[in-house]
Amino acid sequence: MRSVRWFSGMMALLVLLAGCGEAAVAPPAATTAASASPAPSPTTSATATTSPPTPTIAATSTSAPAIETETAQASSEFNLPPEWARGATIYQIFVRTFTPEGTIAAATARLPEIRDLGAEVVYLLPIHPIGAERRKGSLGSPYSVRDYRAIDPALGTADDFRAFVEQAHSLDLRVMLDLVANHSAWDNPLITEHPDWYMHNAAGEIVPPNADWTDVADLDYANADLRRYMIETSLYWVNEFGIDGFRADAAEQVPTDFWRAWREALKAANPELLLLSESDVPAMYRAGFEVAYDWNTQPAFTAALLNPKLTQRALAPIVAEQRRAGDQRWRMRYLENHDQERIASVPTPKVARRAAAAFLLTLPGLPLIYAGQEVGATERPSLFEPNTVNFARGDENLRAIYAELIKLRRENPALREGTLTPLSTDDQQFLLFERATAEQRVLVFINMQIKPEYAELGDLTEGRNLQTGETVDLSRGLSVEGYGYRLIEIP
Repeated sequence: MRSVRWFSGMMALLVLLAGCGEAAVAPPAATTAASASPAPSPTTSATATTSPPTPTIAATSTSAPAIETETAQASSEFNLPPEWARGATIYQIFVRTFTPEGTIAAATARLPEIRDLGAEVVYLLPIHPIGAERRKGSLGSPYSVRDYRAIDPALGTADDFRAFVEQAHSLDLRVMLDLVANHSAWDNPLITEHPDWYMHNAAGEIVPPNADWTDVADLDYANADLRRYMIETSLYWVNEFGIDGFRADAAEQVPTDFWRAWREALKAANPELLLLSESDVPAMYRAGFEVAYDWNTQPAFTAALLNPKLTQRALAPIVAEQRRAGDQRWRMRYLENHDQERIASVPTPKVARRAAAAFLLTLPGLPLIYAGQEVGATERPSLFEPNTVNFARGDENLRAIYAELIKLRRENPALREGTLTPLSTDDQQFLLFERATAEQRVLVFINMQIKPEYAELGDLTEGRNLQTGETVDLSRGLSVEGYGYRLIEIP
């Protein structure tokens, strides 16, 4: 949800920066995704060598996530996302900050821009009335829900939201809502009507989930009626408005057996719904979620931007993830969201933003773009105070880069659904990795510093530049400008 995850991410970033002096070598990279590649991965080196050995990527116990005690047993344990969602790009909107008007109707008018960018899913932060009691800030957090089945009058009406969904669908965009199932506002009528639906302390007082989330009251899923109410509420938004999925806030704080029943009811109503968990624990997959958060890549990549010597650690979480669970688990990847600082606010040259875009949009999983990220917005919109994303001052050149990368991702199966094999070595300040399916192989080369970079590509002689469509000679290696990138389809 909010500051707890921000604090966790910042601690991970500090650990990465502090641990840059030592690096342990991971198992050979070529073994992480060999089954998906029809041919051996190219070998690479930043210096002139003859037939170098297959390189490894640096990883440390501090940069890679800990090995989970639960491991993948079989694909039947995991629910795959619907086909339309696999590798899809998600665009996140906080309606209150997305336009100067801060309304659903104003957001509807801008849906063509989102589709023009290339996004396939629009995910909205909660759009419900916000609690006034114990409110944080002058406007309050959208995660303090006063009525789960209503729309905040400040944002619009039910008809406005219905028009939003209809317009999105006409543009071939899917719509996801945020479900805040773990807690409610203190002035939600459920507190007075059903106090037994809430957690109490020893003195019999209803309590918040933790010391930081003081503006919300903790719900108690030991109550069967609460479970029924939350399932019926979710079905209301599916059946009444035709939404296409949910992002479950603070999902791991709600019992997994509730999520299993929730999934069963929702999938009976619409088998094509996308269910995303704001969690990264294996139990959430077994509870019925198809996609979970990747908490680790964002701090690892940010650390690499701040210190290019840490470049290879940007991929370490994904490599460890593939090693643990193969390709059964789908993740949502992001470089920023409403809980994080803007990636463009990282103190690096402005041109580094294109490297960030290339990194995000060439990773496996579902990439998330937070409204304004695509134009280099640096100010993080407040969850509690008035604020508007300033698109007028945005970087249109950066937006064009995002649009190009999303288009390439959509058109190339390897970028959308392929495995990832790292090829750069721990002393290199660029990322070189392969994305591959049985039908296609794409080489991704991203420079993480201001100086131009060069890599030899072993036995590769030619490829096709996906950005230009031109055939390129690879026999003498590949070079890229500072913070630039190349996407090369290879035999």
